[in-house]
Amino acid sequence: MLTLALDTANDRVAVALSGDGKETVRAEAISRGHAERLFPLIDEVLTAAGVDIECVGRIAVNVGPGSFTGIRIAVAAGRGLGLALGVPVVGIDALRLIAASLEELADGPILAAVDARRGEIYAALYGPKGEVLEPPFAADAESVLDRLGASATVIAGSGAAILTHQAAISGLRVPPVDAMTATSPLALARLGSVADPDIALPRPLYLRAPDAKPQPPVPGLLAPNPTP
Repeated sequence: MLTLALDTANDRVAVALSGDGKETVRAEAISRGHAERLFPLIDEVLTAAGVDIECVGRIAVNVGPGSFTGIRIAVAAGRGLGLALGVPVVGIDALRLIAASLEELADGPILAAVDARRGEIYAALYGPKGEVLEPPFAADAESVLDRLGASATVIAGSGAAILTHQAAISGLRVPPVDAMTATSPLALARLGSVADPDIALPRPLYLRAPDAKPQPPVPGLLAPNPTP
């Protein structure tokens, strides 16, 4: 079975195709315009693999946490393609993807960490075989270390440097670090190929409210006309 993986959760557009002896990847670093580049990259991957879109048997999407807008692009595209092709669409969270993207197998729990800005970390703990030991949550670095630091044998992801700095100033043990700059699109495809569609739903994983907030009303703007 061929699995098509779509990832627009951060400053990159990545597409991968895996299965039936094929492994093809296309990725571009990009700060905006994810929607415009996603489908051209899908076409490039399919062309390079020598298959038609109808050959795809499953679609996997990175559901975050990550960019609020970016996450929704891959999720919407995946759902649309899944509906058109009549194939399952599964969602894989970004933290689990980090744990699965390690270049070397871990011999114990993996603390996956993403810099969430505003003084927070998105974190989760996974076993060396991918089992969830602590599900994703958002907290400051000190709280993450208090909760998971003693269990981790490796820290991976963009939040790793923040956690190791906090551990150093707190006098805590610092496990090995893999500050990967990008996750593996093929790992996303492989995880998606074995995920249960009834559990791994393709919907955005938001661990906190969006930064954007409604603007307060401007006095006199669109106000009702005064009663004569």
